[in-house]
Amino acid sequence: MRMIAVVMFCLVSPATLMIPHAAAQEEVWVQHTYEVKFRLQGIVSTTQVRANDAAQAKKLAEAQYGKEITVLSTKRLK
Repeated sequence: MRMIAVVMFCLVSPATLMIPHAAAQEEVWVQHTYEVKFRLQGIVSTTQVRANDAAQAKKLAEAQYGKEITVLSTKRLK
């Protein structure tokens, strides 16, 4: 008797991942909107991501557009 295994994957956008703020006593989600300016194949563009800091915003943009982008700047929006 053969058994067939079914594996299901849940695809989650990198922008929806949230990390709890470490200093909070309760679990509080601290996220800000960042504008990431990047160059891809010679074209400069911007995107907005929700992140805890500029480093995470850069990683989210790289995850969304691929490692071949060059991040020029990250700016926290109000």
